[in-house]
Amino acid sequence: MSLKFNILSSESGLVNNSAANELQWGHWKIIIGIFTLLLFGSLYLHKCLPTPKEPNEDYNSFSEIRAQKILYELSNYGPKPAGSVACEQLTRNRIYEELKLIKSSASAFVNFDIDTQFASGCFHIPKFDVDGFTICYRNVSNVMVRIGQVEQSKNERKIAVLLNCHYDSWPTSSAGSDDLISCALMLEIARLLSKAPQKLHHDVILLFNGAEESSLQAAHGFITTHPWRHDVRAFINLEASGSGGRELLFQAGNFWRYYFKKSSILSGPANQWLLNAYLEAAVHPHCSVIGQEVFQSGVYPGDTDYRVFRDYGKIPGLDLAFVQNGYWWHTEFDEAVRITNGSLQRAGENVYSVLTHLLASPYLERPAEYGDKRSVFFDFLGLFVVVYDVKISHMINIVAIFIGFLVTMARFFQDRNLYIRAFVEYFAVLISMVAVTYGMTKMVAFLYGTLQWYTHHWIAAIIYGIPIVWTGYATQTFFTSKLASYQILKFSDCLESIHLAFIAAILMIFTYYDVAKTQKLLIFPLWLILPGAAMLVYTSEMLISIFIPIMGRTSSNPEPIVASFIALPTVLIMLSLLPFFAKTKTNREPNECGPKDFVYSIFGIFFVMFLIVSVLSAASPSPFRYKYEYPTAKRTQFFHVNRLMHNRDGSIIANDSRLYAISHDYRGAEDIPFVKSDPEWQEIEPIYTHSHFKDIPYYFPTRARIDNRHIRYRVSEEQIKFSKPTKITLNSKKQTSKSEIEYDLSVSGFGQMSVYMVADPQWIITEFTALPVETYKVAPIEKDTSLFLFLTCSSPENHCTWNFKIVMSLLPSQTPDQEKPLLIGASSHYIYGPEMQSKSLQQIESVIRDNRLHSNQWTITPSSWNADLVYRYF
Repeated sequence: MSLKFNILSSESGLVNNSAANELQWGHWKIIIGIFTLLLFGSLYLHKCLPTPKEPNEDYNSFSEIRAQKILYELSNYGPKPAGSVACEQLTRNRIYEELKLIKSSASAFVNFDIDTQFASGCFHIPKFDVDGFTICYRNVSNVMVRIGQVEQSKNERKIAVLLNCHYDSWPTSSAGSDDLISCALMLEIARLLSKAPQKLHHDVILLFNGAEESSLQAAHGFITTHPWRHDVRAFINLEASGSGGRELLFQAGNFWRYYFKKSSILSGPANQWLLNAYLEAAVHPHCSVIGQEVFQSGVYPGDTDYRVFRDYGKIPGLDLAFVQNGYWWHTEFDEAVRITNGSLQRAGENVYSVLTHLLASPYLERPAEYGDKRSVFFDFLGLFVVVYDVKISHMINIVAIFIGFLVTMARFFQDRNLYIRAFVEYFAVLISMVAVTYGMTKMVAFLYGTLQWYTHHWIAAIIYGIPIVWTGYATQTFFTSKLASYQILKFSDCLESIHLAFIAAILMIFTYYDVAKTQKLLIFPLWLILPGAAMLVYTSEMLISIFIPIMGRTSSNPEPIVASFIALPTVLIMLSLLPFFAKTKTNREPNECGPKDFVYSIFGIFFVMFLIVSVLSAASPSPFRYKYEYPTAKRTQFFHVNRLMHNRDGSIIANDSRLYAISHDYRGAEDIPFVKSDPEWQEIEPIYTHSHFKDIPYYFPTRARIDNRHIRYRVSEEQIKFSKPTKITLNSKKQTSKSEIEYDLSVSGFGQMSVYMVADPQWIITEFTALPVETYKVAPIEKDTSLFLFLTCSSPENHCTWNFKIVMSLLPSQTPDQEKPLLIGASSHYIYGPEMQSKSLQQIESVIRDNRLHSNQWTITPSSWNADLVYRYF
């Protein structure tokens, strides 16, 4: 983005003296005004939503107001985890009844077949944002409808497009946005399609699944066992990691397979044709390859049913998600009432338009003809989509590289010494800005901790943006002050050409590694004009608005991440403005430009920022705020756990009751007021030191996110009396060879269980099978010394028994030293029902809710339930 005003150059012929060539305050008013307009314009467009439409009698357009009615009704059922009455009866039955109502008024030319499913199975998820683990489920529910034209031949098999949402929820969330808004959207689409047989060139299957939050189980049950699965040619998955706002297309099938062709993780058919359908038809496009790259890198904590359809169905698809207002995701605050008006209208118009376009296109019948065509794509400020062929992308990059180096070399030979000086100073400015940014992350962590910007994003712009701008300007003017006046114009031209060469070098590197097709590299050629700056600001605003709430559930230090989101556009814009800084009149004399003066300048920047951060810290000691309309609370979990721990000889080591407090952000458990003030809350001291599960009753395998700073426990005087305690039973143990042991085990407990298996260091777990095998199949596992099982059972009794076969093998050159080399732990998680919360947990939540009304330090959102933990050796 090299902004060049010819009126400032002597080459224009308009001016030819050094004084006239200097930039004055009037010029900077224009430049600052342009960037201010870009900033606030991109912010406005980022938050712009359509007006919700009233329902019409023709049923020919999507209506948020009509869809909202059932959304509010479903949300008001409260938390609805898989297996609960709220999920399996209230929510599921209401969706089923609504589908029957739609069917009753459907066109006579439309088939509207409703089906239900109660699925069982097992599968394995490799390490992503959590450790790899094995999932088994029993009787999880699905409600499905298949909509198509009345068939001429009943034996004719028709192609279908699948739309998916889930109606279960996190145990303590009403799921207004995650994911009932998507289910309401699909019900409205079912209503529209039931009246429009002319649009049904192919069938549409709407899957309302009842077990996504319990690790993608219901989607797996459908795509691996339901008869309709064979007809699905493509899918659109509707998800949420926030609440309302503009939905984002952040995964597009196996687009990455083109860039990482040798990856064994990515599978399934090519799907550029499906992406094209979105790019061609979306009414309000919002898509980003950057979003896909960030999500699939594992930085983004979460997963969706998209993974199951892709990996187990081998089907291409689109993943659309509401990503704004992520503060409320998986909390008590995810209610329909907080969803921004226009969000559902926007998403509904997009999905309905893309779906009907896809049904009418030739893509579904002949996908192979469109599979190899690849495009570069991104939406420009949310206004329209820019799409062009990858070959053109390569040509743009090559031309940019050629021009960049050609201009650079031409100017280099005109004045070699001045050019070398400009080169050194350009990178000195770049290094200075990066170093100051790094220094600011350390200063903020020292003075405040982290997350100072969590509620007010503009604080991040102040504490990271201001020092970057100040450093870039001060450093460049520091160097320029040493120049003679007649050198300034030529020096600024050198800086401009170096910046162009720098861009070309980055393009060349990324093109060599075959990543130059993505949006982030398309931005580089656009730097040459103002739209490039607009895209930088727009993309950064998108990332900041998505990721700052996510930092509240990330255990690593968030300061470098947020600082990078601020630094990237700021540094790039500052580098583009270096030629203007070189032309700006400065009062600094050449004799004031020594190394000591430079160091003083940098220290001055840090001193001023020290004062600013200190004032902000004093004014707001806590980064969290409680305001009913827009709460930004600290995420916590509280477990009340009965523990029954055994030694190898079968004797009981511990039989007690504990309260666990877990903080999901980097500030840690000591940031919880009553934990910090009460010395009875202690760090974890595990009994089984060889187990990396640390005796913690993990719900998911999130040990990488929970270290000593994030968790505390205290002994509880209240011993929970569960109606059906958790049990681990050894049915048989066979030494099949000197180096192999086969176990037959049973685990019984509540409907939601986590099981932890840890082999002694000489052994490795090589096989796991849930019995009977004809029901659950064989779930391939990653051979390791440990295994995490996630078990969900939906039953009227809320109590299940699981049978397993486990095979352990002795590692080469190892000698067993224990008769019982396998440690098994099982924890029942009472995430619903009358035994969900003890009096101790109810008291903790009551204290939090009372105090957060008056103190920001108490602005906490708790997820709390009882657990029953048993450990035994076998």
